[in-house]
This record gives sequence, C-alpha cells and structure tokens, in this order.
Amino acid sequence: MRKIIMFLLISTLLVISFGCASDVSEDQSSELPNPIRQSSYDEILETLGMTLKVPEDAENVIYQIIDIEDETPIAEAKFRKGQTNCTYRVRSAAEPEDITGAYYDWTVTKEIEISYCSGEISYIEGKEGICLWYDTVPGLMYSIFVDMDASEELLLEIANDVYIPAEDAN
Repeated sequence: MRKIIMFLLISTLLVISFGCASDVSEDQSSELPNPIRQSSYDEILETLGMTLKVPEDAENVIYQIIDIEDETPIAEAKFRKGQTNCTYRVRSAAEPEDITGAYYDWTVTKEIEISYCSGEISYIEGKEGICLWYDTVPGLMYSIFVDMDASEELLLEIANDVYIPAEDAN
C-alpha cells in the first residue's frame, strides 16, 4: 500500500511539473516578436515595390519580408544554388549599409562593381561570404550572403544574376 501511495504521489508531482514547464514555455514564446514573415514574389513587388529576381538555376526559393520596428522592411529571397545556401536581400536606404546580418572575421575584402553600382565583397575563401552594392538611382541597398564555397567569382556571379538595374526594372 505504501508503495502505491508513493507511486501516485510521484506521478502527480511529475504531471504537475510538466504542466507548469509547458505553460512557461508557451508564455515566453508568445511574447517574442518574429519580424520575418513568409511572402511571395508578387506580394514583395506589390507592397514594397521591389523586384527580387533569383538565378534561373535557383532551387528551394523562399520569399520573406523582414519587418523591423521603425525601419524600412527588407525584402528577402532564400535559395539554393548547387550546394550553397544563398540569402538575397533588398532594402530602400538613403545610403549604403550592411543588411546581410552576417558578421564574420572576413579574410578577403575587395571593392567591386555590379553593373554601374559600387560595392564590396567580403569572404572567407571556401566558406561564408557577402556581396553588398548600392544603387543610388532608386536608393536601394542589395546584399547576397552565401554559407559555403565563397569566392570572388561565385559572389559576383550571383550578384550579377539577381541584380536588375533601375532602368531595366520597368
């Protein structure tokens, strides 16, 4: 009898503690804002007025909008090119800024041009890398992030594949 009472007591305590733990988790997660929301090419074009062209050989394309409080939203396309995961972002900006959200100790940094736009690439050879460029005509900041196989050639290839100059966008 004593064992049965002890078993019931322990079982009751376990049920209560699991119930409390799940309530705490739910309360905490419901308070965290998620600025990233699924979108579509058409919604980004319609609501933000931005064209997000992805390379023809891109796979698993996902469009998103990043809403940041008191700032201009960022249009984003995530895709796979070969084995490399890529993140392409565009944002209205008064001046050049880093919108990649990728901060590494880059081993190579170099000034580049994408069409008529000035920019720079930064990467760790064979690993992560970014390409940033700014189109002054419409005031748009562009970025590419790759999670592997970074090289000057790859970053420039992807940037040139996705970029549509302002005069060609209409």
